[in-house]
Amino acid sequence: MKPELPGFYYDEEKNRYFPIKGPIPGAKSSSSSRTKQKPDPKPEQEINYQKRTKLKALKLVYSRELNGNVIPVNKKMSNFKDEIQKTQASYPVVWRYGSTEHIGETALKQFQVDVQTSVGLTRKNILVAGSAGGCLSILRVSKDRQVYDGVIECDPVSVLPRKENDTEEREAPEYIWKPPQPCLVALSTISSIELIGRSDASENSHPVNRALITTLGSTGRGSIFILNVAEEVNILTTRSLQGNVSSECTIWTADCNISGSHAAIGTDLGAALVDLETGKGSYFLRSKSDVFALQFHQSGNIVHCGLRNGAIVSADLRERPGRPFPRLTRHQIRYQSSSKTGQTTTNKQWFELQGNINPSHVIYMPSSLTCLKTLKTSDQYLMASSMDGTIKLYDQRMVKRGVGVQTYEGHVNSHTRIEFGIDPSEQFLLSGGDDCYTRIWSIKSGQLMSENKFSNSVPSVVCWSTDESTYTLTFLLLLDFLCSYFYL
Repeated sequence: MKPELPGFYYDEEKNRYFPIKGPIPGAKSSSSSRTKQKPDPKPEQEINYQKRTKLKALKLVYSRELNGNVIPVNKKMSNFKDEIQKTQASYPVVWRYGSTEHIGETALKQFQVDVQTSVGLTRKNILVAGSAGGCLSILRVSKDRQVYDGVIECDPVSVLPRKENDTEEREAPEYIWKPPQPCLVALSTISSIELIGRSDASENSHPVNRALITTLGSTGRGSIFILNVAEEVNILTTRSLQGNVSSECTIWTADCNISGSHAAIGTDLGAALVDLETGKGSYFLRSKSDVFALQFHQSGNIVHCGLRNGAIVSADLRERPGRPFPRLTRHQIRYQSSSKTGQTTTNKQWFELQGNINPSHVIYMPSSLTCLKTLKTSDQYLMASSMDGTIKLYDQRMVKRGVGVQTYEGHVNSHTRIEFGIDPSEQFLLSGGDDCYTRIWSIKSGQLMSENKFSNSVPSVVCWSTDESTYTLTFLLLLDFLCSYFYL
C-alpha cells in the first residue's frame, strides 16, 4: 500500500502519482468528468453605468476650485457644469405613483395652464394621459402635498435607489392627483396628445390652454378632439375633418405648429395639414407607407415625416410658383435600407411619394420609424428612432451622405412604438426599451449614462417637465403605473 500524498493519487497500473486536479495522462475524458472539472459559472452582473457617484461630484468641485470652470476629466479638458449634470444623470431617483394603473400607455403630455376659478386665474400643472383602451385622464401635479376635493391622491413610493443601498429618506419631487373618472372614453386608442401653441418657461410666457387629441380609429376612422383646460370644467370638442382629407383613415400621430393654427397628422394614406379652427385639411404628402411619426420644423414651413418602410421625408408646405396647392408632385424613389453600422444598401425596389420633397434628402432607417424630434437649439439636427432599436442623430445639412452624426447604443426594441424624450437643455436623451429598461444618454457624446429596470412593463412614453424649476424631472408612462424619473 503506497502512502497517500496530499493533492495526489496513486495509479497502480502506471505505478505513478498524479495530481488530483490535473487530467490523467492516457485516460479517456468523459462528459461527466468534464462537467465536474468545469468551475461553476459566476453569476452575470449587470454593467454598472453609474460610475459617476457623489464622490465623483466632490472631486469635480475640488477640481473646479483649482482650475476654474474648465477642468481636466479623463486627460481631456471639459466644462464643469456639463460634468456635474452627467454625474447627476447617472444617479437617478425614481418614484412610482399608486392608483395610476392603466391610466395610459400610449400618450402623455405635461403643461402649465391658467385656469379661471372663483378666486381668479390660477396657474396649474397638469398631466394628460391616453391609453390603448381610449381613456383620456387629466391629472393634477404639484410640488406641495395638498388636499383636493373630488380627486384621488396618487401616493408616491420610492423605487430607485434601492433601500438597501440608500437609507436616506427622500421627498417626492412632485405629487399627483387623478380624477375618479376619465375625461374621455373614445372608441379606439389615444394615438397622440400635442399642445396647441408653444410657450417657454419664462414668467412672461403665455400658458398653453388647449391640447390636440387624436385617436387611432378602430375601423379606419381616426378622430380629432380639442381639449380646453382653461375652465375648471374641462371642455372636449370634436373637430371633424373636412376638405380632401379622408375620414376613413387611421391617425397614427400628430404635431402642431408654433402658432397653434394648424396641425399635421400622420395617417395610413400620408400626411395632412389641418386648420384647427375650421377642420379643413389637405394632404401635403401621399404615400402607401403609413406615416408613423412626424415633427414640424421650427420655421413651420417643413414637416419631417417618418414612414413605416423606414424612410424619413421632409415635406415643404410652401406653394411652388405656378403650381396650385394642393397639387402634389410624384416621385419614384429607390428604396434603401440602412443598417445599425451605418452601411446603406440599395435594393431594386421603388416606392412612390407625392409631395413637395427633395428625393436626394430622404433619410433611411433600418426599420419602421417610432419617433422624430428636432433640437430647438439647432433645428438642423433631427433625432430619430426605429423599431429595431436604432436611435440616431442626423445633421440635415449632411443627409446626402446618409450617415448619422451620432448613434446611441444600448437601446432595445423589436416591435413597440416607443417615444423617447429630450430634456429642455438638450443634453440628455431618455427612452424606455422592450427589455423594460430605462436608459439615459448624453446627446453630444452618445455615452450611455445609466440604465435601470424598475418594472416588468415597457416604459413607452417619456414626457419631460415644462416647469423651469424642475427641468431635471421627467415622467414615464407604463402599463402598470406612472412614475417620475428625477436626477438631483
